[in-house]
Amino acid sequence: MKTARRAILPSIMAAALLAAFAMPSATAKKAVSSPLEFTSSLAPLNQAFAWAKAQALAYVFSGDPVGDWYEAALPKREAFCMRDVSHQAAGANALGLAPINKNLLRKFAANISESKDWCTYWEINRHDKPAPIDYRNDKEFWYNLPANFDVLDAIGRQYLWTGDRAYLDDPVFLNFYERTVKDYVERWALSPEKIMPRPAIMNLAVPLDPKDPYRASRGLASYNEDEEGLNVGADLPAAQYAAYKAYALIRRLRGETAEAAAFEIKAAELKAFFHRIWWDASADRYFVFHYPDGRFRHGIGQEFLVYYGITADGAPTKQAVREMVERKDINIEMRSYYPEIFFRYGEDAAALRTILYLCDPTTKRREYPEVSYAVIGALARGLMGIEPDARDGSVATLSRLPGVVSWAEIKNVPLLGTVIAVKHIGRTRTEFRNLGPADVTWKACFPEGYDAIVADGKAQKAEHEKNEAGAFLSFVRLKVEPGRAVTAVSRR
Repeated sequence: MKTARRAILPSIMAAALLAAFAMPSATAKKAVSSPLEFTSSLAPLNQAFAWAKAQALAYVFSGDPVGDWYEAALPKREAFCMRDVSHQAAGANALGLAPINKNLLRKFAANISESKDWCTYWEINRHDKPAPIDYRNDKEFWYNLPANFDVLDAIGRQYLWTGDRAYLDDPVFLNFYERTVKDYVERWALSPEKIMPRPAIMNLAVPLDPKDPYRASRGLASYNEDEEGLNVGADLPAAQYAAYKAYALIRRLRGETAEAAAFEIKAAELKAFFHRIWWDASADRYFVFHYPDGRFRHGIGQEFLVYYGITADGAPTKQAVREMVERKDINIEMRSYYPEIFFRYGEDAAALRTILYLCDPTTKRREYPEVSYAVIGALARGLMGIEPDARDGSVATLSRLPGVVSWAEIKNVPLLGTVIAVKHIGRTRTEFRNLGPADVTWKACFPEGYDAIVADGKAQKAEHEKNEAGAFLSFVRLKVEPGRAVTAVSRR
């Protein structure tokens, strides 16, 4: 994966850009602050948060034609990229940057067009223009096909975090959703019956020049740009699966139940198709590359399969995560996905090690914007297990503290029209405060199958469910009014 467009940049220019990471952008800027706080019993983790917060906020800008924005590409390019924004949005939410997320996501949605074969702009700069390094005209530009799906998946998560009706009602967003799951899929031959035999290069309006990336890379079938000649990367149907689920969610929330049900079925069928075609039973692992001659190949890329949730439950998912835990040689962009994935699938110690590595001053290219945003997101959603759900106005919490962290607290997290603080003490006690102006339903979750949870000093019968990793959780739901603090303790 070369988000930095190293395939295009001459090596000298790329080196100059990398060396400029720590330099402030020339764009207009105002001082940006965030009330988000994080502390824990582990000093290095506190230092990691402090660095990540300062670094992330240093990439926030205003006063430009594009509106308020944050860097989500190589610094000094003064731009934001579809993949990076989709990943950085979670950390940006925790920092209070949800309005900026909406601005950037809407920019991508607004620029989808038939003249670009239902692609949008891969990268937009502060001038509200497609970044010239990726775009020449509507027929000649760089584009990774998972991107439309990635943005749609991110938008679904944005709604759940914020409850912002614009994601359900704005015609610009609605047009993007419809074009992506229908016209885009058809134009680029991405349906299950067409995707495997599809050609590696499609929809050329000008003669192919293999040396011209604006032509040869107009519709790359993967985020992994190092792999040449493939017609399908496994991350493409994986992202498509996540997008179908997000589209179904949005349609259901709009009351369009028939359309929602149709795409829930499509998502389930795509997941089953993926495992049937891409699982290598002889090696007990997924293939990640497919070529026009019918060959499959293993390689780096399991990360996206787990991130988008397309891996089959049980052993296949565990094997994909295990490969990630054991992997050493991986670029910083891909590594930034690891903490969130590790926390989600029960590898909490590995998640902590990765966070500390990403924030270590000796780690090369840690200043890449995605790193700091990913760390913030992983602390909020991963370590602290904060998951808002605008469908019912609830916010779940779950302690994923590794054994070396005895307690951790995060404060001033904005979500669902209010602001919360959460403190975990081990994995059996959680303190929740509603610091904002609106009621919220707290879903106090604990690992393992507890019979009861003591909340406000009263034992309540616990409900139970399985999480993504197949582990049992116990939980109770509590209405928490503004200004109120509640403590929940698990008890057998």
